[in-house]
Amino acid sequence: MPSPRLWKFLAVLPVALLVVAAAVFAWWLPSKEELADRVASSASEALGVPVTLGALDWGLLPTPHVVLLDAATRQPQPLRLNRLELQPRLWPLLSGRVELARVLLDGGHVEQRSLKGLGNAPSGQARPMRPGTLELGRVEFRELTWVSRTGVAAVFEGEADFEPGLRLSNATVRRPGVQPVADVVITRDTGEAESALQDFRVRVRLGGGTADGRATVEIGGEGRLRLRGQLSPRGIELQAALDALNRRSPIRGAISGETTLDAEGPNPLVLVQQLHTRTRFTMAPATLMRFDLDRAVRTLGREHQGQTDIEELTGQLDTQNTPDGMVMRFTELKARAGAFTATGTARLANRRVSATAAVDLVDGLVGVPVKIEGPLGGLKVTVSKAPLVGAAVGTAVLPGVGTAIGAAIGRLLGGAETPARPASRP
Repeated sequence: MPSPRLWKFLAVLPVALLVVAAAVFAWWLPSKEELADRVASSASEALGVPVTLGALDWGLLPTPHVVLLDAATRQPQPLRLNRLELQPRLWPLLSGRVELARVLLDGGHVEQRSLKGLGNAPSGQARPMRPGTLELGRVEFRELTWVSRTGVAAVFEGEADFEPGLRLSNATVRRPGVQPVADVVITRDTGEAESALQDFRVRVRLGGGTADGRATVEIGGEGRLRLRGQLSPRGIELQAALDALNRRSPIRGAISGETTLDAEGPNPLVLVQQLHTRTRFTMAPATLMRFDLDRAVRTLGREHQGQTDIEELTGQLDTQNTPDGMVMRFTELKARAGAFTATGTARLANRRVSATAAVDLVDGLVGVPVKIEGPLGGLKVTVSKAPLVGAAVGTAVLPGVGTAIGAAIGRLLGGAETPARPASRP
């Protein structure tokens, strides 16, 4: 039977070993200041811009964790993170691998302008994904403020889960406190996580409607990504949808149609920055807010205050994300209302509008050219006089039919200022 001294030794031994192990581990781990310098240097290299840290803390209990406070990029419009907590897996860390079980962002401020050039190598080329350099389990973020290039701010929250190789498993992004609900849910279809072609289901709730569909991400050589997708917008009230993003809509009405998505890039950041969408849409009815088209035509652009009620509006909308903001192009626009029909095109970028239209009025004027251009809130409207002069001449010669003929002559006299004539009103 062991002696009392042996029992005492056996009882004390685990405690002693634990103390020794803790002392060795504490000696091996860097100080908070050294770790802060390492993190700031690594982040600066990864992002391609200098990064500063307000403070850093770490601990082992209840789980290993590193907390970064007041991290910011040194840019004219910096990206700022209030509190970022990293929870690494301990054993991979001891063997030199970085595997994060969980990342939690609590408060942040992201300027769209600050993303320009972010993630580029010193040569100016965007850095490709390097599989195996980092493993990540779950990301959660809340109170993240996104500021558009024009200064419009909106707060988001969400979470995402990843499988080995940084392969996305599922993700949710939402606008907290917004009604109707505004969120996006992405779920990877079951299959081989290591496959170079990843399939996802996409569900969007916005403006009281939905836009569900599918997307694929192909991972090519050197980690280059290619995104393709299709969505089906149904019953999305445009004004409510833009209200969810703290923006004003020039058109009110429910939109439905079909949307395609495509983008290519070396990493997810570039993929988002270069996203292109194309939507064939229908709105019936719709209201053009703060612009009375009939009044603008009849006063030759001198007055356009009011609104335009439209029975049906159809066309195609292309959006292209660029480092300088989103560019929106409307083509094949066709509007039908009680007083007129019209066709045209429009471009919106940097809060400036450039649009042309050809309007047919029910009283006989056909193809009246209208130009709308300038910054939002200060539009300049130009209506060509040529069709009106021609219409007056035609009416004097032959009422009714002569008006349309005279308007066509007027368009010829108007020269290059006249856009293509629309289809005649039934």
